[in-house]
Amino acid sequence: MALICLDTNVLIAHKRTKKMEKSKTLLYQLSIQGYRFAVSSITVYELLRGDNQNEDRYWKTMFANMEILPFDAACAEQAAEIYKDLKQKGQLIEAEDLFIGATSLHHRLKLATSNLRHFERIIGLEFVPSLEN
Repeated sequence: MALICLDTNVLIAHKRTKKMEKSKTLLYQLSIQGYRFAVSSITVYELLRGDNQNEDRYWKTMFANMEILPFDAACAEQAAEIYKDLKQKGQLIEAEDLFIGATSLHHRLKLATSNLRHFERIIGLEFVPSLEN
């Protein structure tokens, strides 16, 4: 099945959901559809920047089963172009979302997110259809 990029909020929502409800999360639903997962190195940063070692272990275990997409010079150039476009339109989004969107777009991967309001501003970015009930 296709490789897709996960937004940080998809992972957080899954972690915060009670064990009995995990099957209702977007992450779980995508996994049973057979998708393979990647995350931007920006997502790794967002999830590891806290000071909770138990959470860090949780995230590192999860990342071990995913491809980590680097935020390299090519992604930075993509992000700069997106930034210029959004600034001109008066529609700027948070830097982390901009970087995740640029990474996904650069690697030509669809993005799974529950934050379409921000990401849909990025021209050319494609999304994984929501699988919510």
